[in-house]
Amino acid sequence: MKPKRLIQIFVVIMLVLSTLGGSQPALASSNSSAHSDAMVINRNLNLWDATYFGFVNSSIHEKWHFDFTESHNFVVTVSPITGGFIPLLILLDVNGIEIARGTGSLTSTQPAGSYSIQVQPESGGGFYLLTLREVVQSLPAVSTVVSPSSVNVGESAVATVSLNNVPAEGYTSAEFTCTYDASLVEVSNILVANLFGADPATAIQDPQNGSFIVAIAGSNGNKATTSGVVFTFNVKALQAGQTVIECKVRVNNGNNILTDLPSIGSSLTINGVAPTLTPIASPTPTGPTPVESPTSTLPPVESPTPTITVPPLESPTPTLTFTPVASPTSTPLPNGTLTGQVIASKPVTVGLYDAGNLLITSATANPDGTFSLTAPAGTYTVRATASGFLSAQGSAILTGGSTTTKPTIALLAGDIDNNNVIDQFDAMTIGMSYNTAVPAAADLNNDGIINVLDLEILAQNYRDTGPSVWE
Repeated sequence: MKPKRLIQIFVVIMLVLSTLGGSQPALASSNSSAHSDAMVINRNLNLWDATYFGFVNSSIHEKWHFDFTESHNFVVTVSPITGGFIPLLILLDVNGIEIARGTGSLTSTQPAGSYSIQVQPESGGGFYLLTLREVVQSLPAVSTVVSPSSVNVGESAVATVSLNNVPAEGYTSAEFTCTYDASLVEVSNILVANLFGADPATAIQDPQNGSFIVAIAGSNGNKATTSGVVFTFNVKALQAGQTVIECKVRVNNGNNILTDLPSIGSSLTINGVAPTLTPIASPTPTGPTPVESPTSTLPPVESPTPTITVPPLESPTPTLTFTPVASPTSTPLPNGTLTGQVIASKPVTVGLYDAGNLLITSATANPDGTFSLTAPAGTYTVRATASGFLSAQGSAILTGGSTTTKPTIALLAGDIDNNNVIDQFDAMTIGMSYNTAVPAAADLNNDGIINVLDLEILAQNYRDTGPSVWE
């Protein structure tokens, strides 16, 4: 078959497929974005996932127009039919200004508006197939699944709470607020899994009035980087009905900003009627009539009172004579000064103690943590404390008339109960005081509210003990 005949067949096929692809009649216009002498054929994209047929070379380019009524994440793919053809795709806004470009395909996210994709050869030229597809993104979310989904009164189900589509950067902490109908079910046995790493710090606000809170933070740098189960809890049916059990979440990726994620809940259907217990009256014991003991009357017996007479003894009065001794006059040594800086988000107190652990002097550090103490020359123990933090302790030698400077130290946050260890008992205090401001020691970031951000600070120092060594 002659080459001229083949070209004619390709043109016919192009016209037929273009009609099937939903293209509008083509209009010619000039374009200076690439080849100034190339003619641009304007065409329309009307359908997602449809296949469009086109042809470009150094003299003919094609511009495909489309409109968005809302934001879309999309990909445009051009598949060459002709060998040696490498297509260039240029995304343009309504004014013809370039937004992005790609070779062979182009992926972009754009808001509602009018756009166009211009197809031209990067090299070669020829026929191609074009498709426009929307990229479906799986967004991070939390889901609550109850199994089984239907129980009888008195039976229990297990609710499983999972984080889905966790991004690569992960979450350093998460706060879950779970709700349910407290008249139909009761919650117990909340168990935290290891999605946030081994030994996470957890704070649980006990179920009350149909809700409870579970806050979790990865300890010592751990975080959730994969999807999976975060925790489970038991749900016991109290009476017939249906309740939605849902856990909503706020997550932090390390920037101290809590972000809400979409949530998916589950329904639990409860069948039957709770059994009614009939109390059984306890029998009244019957026994013999008690016998009264006879009462006897005895005349009182008077005891004689003895009289003892002791003659007074006179003690001699000694006479003592003291000779005053003059005390030598001593010249006091000049005091020494201790300075330094202690970093904490709470007010810091710095004190000097003598060898017998007696406080000699103390002062509250400045807002930036700097301090200055003055005491007689000697060797002391210096201790820095702050509410909710492990203390720091070291030695200090003060020399009269001179200044000694301790190195800067940062106190470790999390010792809420002030027992020199950061552990689950401190985390429990956060759970019991959640969304309040008391006790102040639990508000580790000093922002006026106790929540998962404080737990995350505690988790950074989880299992550490004090006092910290202050060199």
